[in-house]
Amino acid sequence: MNGRFGFVARRFVSLVPLTLGVLLLTMLLLSLAPGDPARMVAGPRAPQSQVDAVAHQLGLDQPVWQRYLDYVGHVITGNLGTSFKTGQSVAGQLGEQLPLTMALAGFGVLLALVLTVPLAVAAARKPDGAVDHVVRLLAVFGIGLPTFWVAIMAIRLIALPTGWFPVAGMGDTLASHLGAFVLPCLVVALSILAPMIRSLRATMIELHEAEFVLAARTLGYRGGSLLRRFQLRNAISPLVAVTAAQAGYALFGTVVVEVAFTLPGMGQGLVVAARTQDFPLVQGYVVVFAALVVALYLLADVVTAVVDPRVRIAA
Repeated sequence: MNGRFGFVARRFVSLVPLTLGVLLLTMLLLSLAPGDPARMVAGPRAPQSQVDAVAHQLGLDQPVWQRYLDYVGHVITGNLGTSFKTGQSVAGQLGEQLPLTMALAGFGVLLALVLTVPLAVAAARKPDGAVDHVVRLLAVFGIGLPTFWVAIMAIRLIALPTGWFPVAGMGDTLASHLGAFVLPCLVVALSILAPMIRSLRATMIELHEAEFVLAARTLGYRGGSLLRRFQLRNAISPLVAVTAAQAGYALFGTVVVEVAFTLPGMGQGLVVAARTQDFPLVQGYVVVFAALVVALYLLADVVTAVVDPRVRIAA
């Protein structure tokens, strides 16, 4: 199997054991967590016999490897289990929260891309110039900012003084829904912006001395046209890879953002499930987050194989 199809197929196959490993690690960590889920379900005053019966009913008395194999089999069929606390389907609960989290992460990544390209291009036009120094300083400063701190500062410095954006919840109207998305999306974008700017800037500066760029200069291309037509186009492939990695980070960053802004998404749900030791729900969140990250990396490989003609890897 040769060419781009083989490249993408091998990438897909290599991601399967990664997903299974994440599931195994999650189950091991949950089994080592303090507390007894069966006791929480049965009640603090329930007799031990009732607690044992609940543990047997939930399969908690089985060895970890057996529970892992059973869970993987259920996941393959689309069954993510039932919540210990609510008794509802885990898949149903996640289905209600997934669209908000996906929208938050997606718009955050899109905003980061919109900001990355002009800033990186402006910095790469004159390396070590004034604009380049400012952009690099902002990127270095941005890498060290924790997401939760950025969210708190956005609330204190923008939402509260202006009153333009809600500080918690989604509201009841379409306008309030859209307004509630502005600051969280901005926080997500800022949390992933710095690595994207640094990567694109470095790639474009490296392409300054590439042979095809030197040839373009001899044909009369200068300035912005040279950057757009030759350097930026060839910098797309590395940018796709970096964006995919940062999009995965943005998905997990939504956990912090949703908690800070009290948004009813998967991040908020994961925190509540972990606090109440609702193991099936926690495992369901991990499965979905892992599947989304795997899908992002696979999508990045597909886009790279399409836009980069150099992807001609033999099987």
